[in-house]
Amino acid sequence: MEHQLTVTWQHIRRSPYQALAAVMIMTLTLFVGISFLLTSMASQKLLTYLEQKPQVKVFFNDTVTKKDQVQDIMDSLEATNKAASIKFVSKEQALEIYKERSKDDPLLLELVTANTLPASIEVSAKNVSDLPALYEIVKLAPNVEDISYQKDVVDSLIGVMDKIRKIGFGVIIFLVITALFIIITIIGMKISLRKDEIEVERLVGASKWYIRSPFLLEGLFYGVLGAVVSWIIIYVTILLSTPFLLPYFSGLSILPVSSILMLEILALAVVSGSLVGVVGSFLAVYRYLKN
Repeated sequence: MEHQLTVTWQHIRRSPYQALAAVMIMTLTLFVGISFLLTSMASQKLLTYLEQKPQVKVFFNDTVTKKDQVQDIMDSLEATNKAASIKFVSKEQALEIYKERSKDDPLLLELVTANTLPASIEVSAKNVSDLPALYEIVKLAPNVEDISYQKDVVDSLIGVMDKIRKIGFGVIIFLVITALFIIITIIGMKISLRKDEIEVERLVGASKWYIRSPFLLEGLFYGVLGAVVSWIIIYVTILLSTPFLLPYFSGLSILPVSSILMLEILALAVVSGSLVGVVGSFLAVYRYLKN
């Protein structure tokens, strides 16, 4: 094995530009792959966050001041078995929420009292698909002043996530195929340049594994190095941008990214890169060293 590693290093050292090209395409492929993976995970957390928030808010007119007055509506929603939570917010509670959100602007606090804010109920569905049924119930309820209905927001996010997955999958497949062709070409050129040396090795009785292993190890090297480089670029970018992005993602559990998660992604990237590199090398070896 030591000899094979030495020969592999000689191959890389003798053609540094070809090696650099292989590492760069592997880095680009895995960079895009990791980026889309993280984006998909962040989008899923955002969707989960929105699903946990009240998706239907029903605001009543001033005649509604107590929970008992809307208990029938709440019971009807509960009877559907489609509501994850149903919460009554009184005028006083609405004022406390308003004060908390407007605490940095004293002038706004002076202009609003409990009587100016409506009582409401906040409804969260167990599944996004259950929202229309819940909406139909509250739409027909008496004393309703306004309804805030977030189904369109959730549906839009689901649509965006689906497009991200499709586009990401297509781009990654394209880059993987490109990386395979580049590695096949580079390894094929190196096999052609060493044809005489390979013939000598065959004449002295060298095994097929002895001859082929340096080329397979070279593909493995390209894959592993590309994985590590792409992971470092992404992780450093995340670490540097986290202080600036954290205020915008508060409560979403997206940032900061867990170190354990990043190590798992590194392992996945190394395995994926190694697989692409070895497969590309194997195809080149199979094509140029059939006999």
